[in-house]
Amino acid sequence: IFLFASLILSYNDLLAQNISDICAKQKGTHAIVNRPTIATPEEDQYDVTHLAFDIALNNTNTDVSGNVITTAKVVATSMAVYAFELSRDITLDSVKVNNVLISAGQINTTGDIRKVTLNAALPVSTVFKAQVYYHGTLPNGSGFFTRGLNQVNLPSGTPIMYTLSDPFTAQDWWPSKQSLQDKIDSVDMWVTVPATNKAGSNGLLKNVTAMPGGKSRYEWKTKYPIDYYLISVAVAPYGDYSYYMHYTDGSGDSMLIQNYVYDSLAYMPANKKALDTTGLIVDYFSKLFGRYPFDKEKYGHCIAQPLGGGMEHQTMTTLAFAQGTLIAHELGHQWWGDHVTNSTWADVWLSEGFASYTEQLFVEHFQGGAAFKTYRTNVFNDAMSSNTGSVYVDDTTDANRIFDGVLTYRKGASVVHMLRYLAPKDEDFFTVLKNYQQQHAFGFASTENLKDIAEQVYGVALDTFFDQWIYKEGFPRYGGKWYQDGNQFYLQINQTTSAPSSIAYFTMPLEINLRSDAGDTVIKVYNNAVSQNYSLSVGRIIKGITVDPNNHVLNKASAFTNDPTLSVTNNDIIAIAAYPNPSNDGWKLNGLSNNMDVVLADIAGAIKWKGKATASEIFIPSLSLPAGNYICTIITNGADVVKVIKLSK
Repeated sequence: IFLFASLILSYNDLLAQNISDICAKQKGTHAIVNRPTIATPEEDQYDVTHLAFDIALNNTNTDVSGNVITTAKVVATSMAVYAFELSRDITLDSVKVNNVLISAGQINTTGDIRKVTLNAALPVSTVFKAQVYYHGTLPNGSGFFTRGLNQVNLPSGTPIMYTLSDPFTAQDWWPSKQSLQDKIDSVDMWVTVPATNKAGSNGLLKNVTAMPGGKSRYEWKTKYPIDYYLISVAVAPYGDYSYYMHYTDGSGDSMLIQNYVYDSLAYMPANKKALDTTGLIVDYFSKLFGRYPFDKEKYGHCIAQPLGGGMEHQTMTTLAFAQGTLIAHELGHQWWGDHVTNSTWADVWLSEGFASYTEQLFVEHFQGGAAFKTYRTNVFNDAMSSNTGSVYVDDTTDANRIFDGVLTYRKGASVVHMLRYLAPKDEDFFTVLKNYQQQHAFGFASTENLKDIAEQVYGVALDTFFDQWIYKEGFPRYGGKWYQDGNQFYLQINQTTSAPSSIAYFTMPLEINLRSDAGDTVIKVYNNAVSQNYSLSVGRIIKGITVDPNNHVLNKASAFTNDPTLSVTNNDIIAIAAYPNPSNDGWKLNGLSNNMDVVLADIAGAIKWKGKATASEIFIPSLSLPAGNYICTIITNGADVVKVIKLSK
């Protein structure tokens, strides 16, 4: 989902800024409140396998009528009540179970929950069909998180109608089970509309059947598992702009890109170029995450400008307007949210945070590294507009908290980038993404599932990283001082946080740029304390320093002052030396004191070895390490003094 506060920006304006900056926001910190995963316990007694819609919709109102057949399998020991959700604003006409009409006295309605007492309890593993006939006129929605049917007249006078079910409004327009963890195996969507309209939906259009009274029935079918909130219909006097994209992986495969756009001469000249990038992005993202998950069907868009953003309806996004990063975000959702769905709404950053980061991947690939850094900087700045609040959703009863623009989207995307920054090699990060998609294909995943996969690929524990960035609040603020005495350089990093009641300090590898007339040098230090001193040898005169010069860590940094009083109080640490250096087999460190911690990391900051000195000398093995440069950090007991040595193999 993308939520836009304004639609008056021009295409060039949008390209010049972070698309998320004009997203609506809802900030706040709450005590943990979780919405039940289902509306009533009886819904957990069956698993939905197929839906067959035969409904009528219009682009001029929010009327809905028809029937939906739910095919499901009993998963409880027995099921005596069939429960589902259907808005209290909708009239339930009748219900059939296994083609037997249920009497009105067997149907109980409490709010939006409908319970049907069956003629006989169904035993476990029984497959049954429940057919619900209904009709009604819903109150009109006004965009995200309001109602399931949204009817709007465009400034031109053209009426359109589109559905929005995320997160809890599927019940407004069809008899649903709104459970994230019950994906429907397949869906047939038959929608009858005035013949002047088209109806766009999920999967492939199998047929258009002429109906009495100047109507047409659009018959769509998807055979891929789909979550309830991703089922959609959009109705308008659309034109069809379709083409085939071609994969560049050597397979020779192609796939349909189908766009339902307003049937006007003005639309395509202004938007064709952006729509044509869709196929290129499908191909590129397929290389990053694995082949587009629904490639036997299609990807495309139903344009609905008043939506004010985008909604990642599976295989056919509902889109406000054609713009590169918005297209990338909603397309990214086809992997992040649709193919692999967050296990709970509390884990929604796995959908929205990653989809937001796909914007940056789009910018990096198609616009270059400088634009990527600028975009990331804007995202970071927005993520730090709130000092508190966790990425993990602490109130899943509130749609605005679930889809918080700052925490779920921008801070979520920032965490994804920092996970990339921690990778031993950049390709390891993308291996994590591919493994995640493969291991949880067409299913569900939690934050802990992602952490486990990243730990396997990176070869290091990531408990601290996920705890501080996902479950805790805020971000670090760095300040400090430095001093150079001959070839000896001293650095003190002091850290506070924006949410000290949640976390005292963040543990992160930090890049430090040492500025010099002879050329800048970037070193990486391991920072894991409120105040930490570092000592290293340098061969040039340092004029100043910059913390995190490449903007890889979500943080705010103040100026570091040159302070001649700064020095290492533990003189023993200055005498520590490593030899041989370079070495193929390993390095010996001498001059150590008892209980000093020794940490070896690669230049990306990934920890490769840890040890604790029990004597004056310690050996760091390197046979299993690839050739290259490494950073050895020596920490005194209490982490108050640190020496950094560059080692080479």
